[in-house]
Amino acid sequence: MKQIGYFISFLIVYLFYFPFKVLPYKWCLAYGIFLAKLIYPLDKKHRKVAADNIRFAFPAYTEVQIHNLVKAHYRHLGILLAHTLWAPRMTRKWLDKNLIIDSESLQIEEETKKQGVGVILISGHFGTWEILVQFLGIRMKGGGIYKKVRNPFVDQLLRRMRSKNGVVLVPVQESTQVIKLLKQGYWIGFGADQNAGKAGIFVPFMNRQASTFVGPALMAYLTGAKMLYYSVLAGPDGKVIVRVKDLGFVDKKLYPSKDDVIRHYTELWTKTLEEEVKLFPEQYFWVHRRWRTQPQAIENNQ
Repeated sequence: MKQIGYFISFLIVYLFYFPFKVLPYKWCLAYGIFLAKLIYPLDKKHRKVAADNIRFAFPAYTEVQIHNLVKAHYRHLGILLAHTLWAPRMTRKWLDKNLIIDSESLQIEEETKKQGVGVILISGHFGTWEILVQFLGIRMKGGGIYKKVRNPFVDQLLRRMRSKNGVVLVPVQESTQVIKLLKQGYWIGFGADQNAGKAGIFVPFMNRQASTFVGPALMAYLTGAKMLYYSVLAGPDGKVIVRVKDLGFVDKKLYPSKDDVIRHYTELWTKTLEEEVKLFPEQYFWVHRRWRTQPQAIENNQ
């Protein structure tokens, strides 16, 4: 009976996905924005979450500015939806035509490729991250961390979509496989800015403490891989903007303990993300509860 329910859910998802599979790229963007406009007046819950998050992040903003940013954010969510479902159709030719990357970022990327090292490619729920998955497969020897979806039919569809351009997908539980790939020179993407609950460490992010996964810094510590921060942004006229920051290699002599070193690099990439969010605030994923876990709440439960 459960399998029948899963299959019916899959059919609904597939019918929703199908237009993005066949429509021209620009039409997909327009359709995604149209859907977001339909959802915006109905989605009071997530509008409130976004507004509350923005109040903390930008305390100097007026209520009018907050309202305008939430509205601009929902428009971006429409673009994000379109990019997510259209992304498997991306080709190198399309990327060459639509990619905007500044000379400094391109130089960092090219120099890193020449080094032939494994790369911890750190990003967040910022910009258009599903485009980054295909970008990794086309431009690099790429891999990504993958969390399985409970519905096996939807899970299979998502894995097929994400691996379309050759990205190696690694289940989140298989850290040993990540280590192996990094040592083989793969570029492994980490979207690590989700609320980590009790599993994370607290670091400052947008004026609040945020429970943060240490996976990227820990993997860099264990493997000697290089850390690069990537912003992949929705640009004008359907373009994709890529910005790269070189976070370097872990210096194990920086602090006396392993935990202190990992904390330093976790704070480093989180601060880098924060700086990018301040430049393109409408493209951060304000509707997720990034700051749900707070230090006091954990202390009270102990």
